[in-house]
Amino acid sequence: MPKQPKRKDLPDLSELAVNPSVWLRWYEQHLRQVLQEWARRRKVEREDLELLLFDRSDLERTLQGLPNALTPAQRRKLARLDEALRQLAPAIKVALPDLAEMRRSLDIPKSHWWWFLPEERTEG
Repeated sequence: MPKQPKRKDLPDLSELAVNPSVWLRWYEQHLRQVLQEWARRRKVEREDLELLLFDRSDLERTLQGLPNALTPAQRRKLARLDEALRQLAPAIKVALPDLAEMRRSLDIPKSHWWWFLPEERTEG
């Protein structure tokens, strides 16, 4: 079986262990891709949204371990990115109709609000 080429759209694990700003960069990149797709087609692929939600969760987990790792400017950027993510609630609802089941199976904490967007919540 031929060796699979290394994916360039995923962060290097050694970077992630050291620098939370790397997750911020990947979160921003994936969010922009999803926003562009949503603006162009009013549709987003399930895999793209899943990757985006997991990116945000990985960033949050990294920040819990290193709460002062982002600069004030990076924190402001994160707030802007999160606001843009909130605007994707309709796309998330359409592309991930089983989101509540995913949350339960993955045991997503309520502190990860991006998995519990208000427009998506139809059940507790």
